[in-house]
Amino acid sequence: MRVIIAGAGEVGRGVANALRQEKRSVALIDPKPSAINQSQSIDCLLVTGSVLSRDSLLRAGISDAEIIVMATNNDEINLLACAFAKRVYSEQVGDRNATGLTAIAIISDPSLMNNDKGAGPLEKWTRADHIVSASDEIVEQLAAGLLAPSIDEILAFGDTSWISVVGVTSNSVLIGVETGDVSNIMVDLPSIVAISNDEKGGFLTDGSEIINEGDNLVFVSKSTSQFGQITKAVGRTDLELPDKPLVAIFGATQFGNKLAKHYLDFGSEVVVIEPNLDAANELVGSPVGINKRLDVIHGDPQDEDLLRELGIDQQDIAVAALDDDNLNIAISMRAKDKGVPRTGLLLKDRALVEAVQRIGLTRPISRRLVTITSILKSIHMNIPGTYQSIPTIPEIISISATLSSGNGVIGSTIQDAEKKLGARIVMIEKENDDGILNILTPNQVEVLEDSDKIYIFLNKSDIKRVERSLED
Repeated sequence: MRVIIAGAGEVGRGVANALRQEKRSVALIDPKPSAINQSQSIDCLLVTGSVLSRDSLLRAGISDAEIIVMATNNDEINLLACAFAKRVYSEQVGDRNATGLTAIAIISDPSLMNNDKGAGPLEKWTRADHIVSASDEIVEQLAAGLLAPSIDEILAFGDTSWISVVGVTSNSVLIGVETGDVSNIMVDLPSIVAISNDEKGGFLTDGSEIINEGDNLVFVSKSTSQFGQITKAVGRTDLELPDKPLVAIFGATQFGNKLAKHYLDFGSEVVVIEPNLDAANELVGSPVGINKRLDVIHGDPQDEDLLRELGIDQQDIAVAALDDDNLNIAISMRAKDKGVPRTGLLLKDRALVEAVQRIGLTRPISRRLVTITSILKSIHMNIPGTYQSIPTIPEIISISATLSSGNGVIGSTIQDAEKKLGARIVMIEKENDDGILNILTPNQVEVLEDSDKIYIFLNKSDIKRVERSLED
C-alpha cells in the first residue's frame, strides 16, 4: 500500500526518506517545481501539483493509498485537504466513509487545537485521523538535553524514559569492556542497546562487542537521573545544574513561552527577552505572564547593554527560541561567550544542527526533525505506542507496544521473545496488583504477560515485519 505526502519541503522529504527505508511505496505532491527537483534523489513517485487538485491525487495513486500526510506549510490547507483527499478516495474505491485511508495533518500553530479559543477538537470536523503538532515534544527534548549537555543526543522514549547517544572518550572506564558487562563496571549504569562506529555503522548489541574509543553508544535510561552515570562512564563531565536554575529565553514565541512555563513550573527564575513589543505584551497578559518569577523584557537580544543589565553571565541556562535560525545561532554564541554554561537553540533547518554542534553550542534542536518523528509515530499508530528514530544512527529505530491476548510472545522469556521478534527488548512496563505501573529492565522479568508494554529497538528495515508480529 502507498503513502502519499503533500508537501515536498524538508519535513515531507524527511518523512518520504524514512518510509522508503522501510520499503514502503511513497508519492510526493508539491506545486513548486523547485521542491520537486530537490526530491529527485528520493526513490518515490513525484507529482507536481496541488493536493487540492483531484488530478494530482489521482496521479499520486490515491486509490491505492493507505495513508496520506498533509505536510504543507499552511495549516488551513492541511486540514481542508484531509476531507478532500477522503472524498476523492471514496469516489475511486467505492468506500463512502473512506475507512481505508488514514489522513494525517501537520499543525504548526497549536492554538488552532484549543477547544475554547481555537477550532478544536479538529478531528471532529476536518476528517483528519491524526493531528500532528510537535511543539510539546520539541520543548521537552530541548529541556532534557540541557540537563546533560555533554551527551550528544537525548531523545524521549515513553513517558519517563530517555534514549541517550554519546561518544566514548579516551578517559572512559568502558574502553575494552564488553557491552554486556558495563553494569559490572558502574552500578546503576543503563545497559547499552546499540552501538555505532566507522567500521560497521549502527547495529544492535548482543553483549559481546568490545567498546573502543570513538564508539557511539546508545543507552536507555528510566529517568533523567541516570544521565550523570552515563556521562561519567564515557569519560565526560557536566557542571552541576541547580535545582532551580536561572533561565534566560530569547523570544516570546510559542516555543519560548512553552519553555518559560516549563522552567517556571520547576521553580526557576525566568527572564524572556523579546524584540517585538506586541509579542512581549501578549506574554505578559497570558496565564504564564502573571507568574512573579517571570520577567519579560522588550528589547534587542543582541544589545550588549541589555545583556549586561540582565546579568547574562549569571544565568545557568540561555535558550534562543526566535523564528530566525541565523539570529538564534548568533544569540547562542554570544551567550556562550559571556559564560553561560548551558546554551540551547531551536532551528528550523535540520542541516544546521550538525554545523552548530561542531562550533560547540550546547543543545541545538531541529524543529523539523522532531516534527518528522511525530509524523512517523502517527503513521505507525496501528501499533499504539512510542516511535523514535535516532538521527545519528539512522539504521536503528525504537518503538513500544502493549501486548494483547493471543500475541505470540506472551508467556515467552525475554530471550525467546527477542528471537521471535528479531528485535531487542530494552524495557517492560508492568502493572502490579495495586494498579501501579512499574518500569522494569529485561533481567527483572521472567516471562511476558498480557497487557505488558514492551519497549524495543530494531533495524529500520525490519519494522513492517516486527509490527505484524506485534499485531498477532
